[in-house]
Amino acid sequence: MSGQLTALTAQIQDFANRQDWSTPLVQSFISMAEEKFNAELRVDRMIQTDTALIASRCAPLPDDWLQMDLVKIANPNGADGFLPIRYKSRDEFFNLTDGWAYGYYTVEGRQIYFGGTPDAINGINYTISYYGEVPPLNDATDSWLKTKYPTLYLYGSLLNSDLYAVGEEQKAAQMKQLVEDTIAKLNNLHLTSKASGSRVTRTRRSFG
Repeated sequence: MSGQLTALTAQIQDFANRQDWSTPLVQSFISMAEEKFNAELRVDRMIQTDTALIASRCAPLPDDWLQMDLVKIANPNGADGFLPIRYKSRDEFFNLTDGWAYGYYTVEGRQIYFGGTPDAINGINYTISYYGEVPPLNDATDSWLKTKYPTLYLYGSLLNSDLYAVGEEQKAAQMKQLVEDTIAKLNNLHLTSKASGSRVTRTRRSFG
């Protein structure tokens, strides 16, 4: 039984009717699709959590980090021993003193900077929840993206194969629209599901 990468490679060759395409060429189309997914897709299964003991003002972000979801600092006042901290733009963050900067963070390049006075002896625990890269498709481990959204992987790969094939520019444009519409729907579904359990709040109005 073939793994997901081998199966998708054969499927792309069949859909394009190009059995003459080499395996490395077809798998380059898959890698290009994954690059697009990492740039545009933001769904719940991409969220990763990482906890680190930081003794300085900054730390490198995880190698697969794409976008922040939530950052928390160890604090006994938090229900789980942590309290959320908020993002502040770099021009504002680096203009704050230690006393005013507590409770904030900023990102510069691949580094996250924490506000407040650092603890060089004991360190301070931070937890980040972030959108991580889609794991590259392989034959050894099943991909949640390929399992849950198989057509997205197929169409995303075919988009790049159409760009490669001579005379298929129109098909590539149609496939691009289909892929981007699917990504937009999945992203919107994720955002909607975040608040799906919230109670409806009615605004009270007063006249006088």
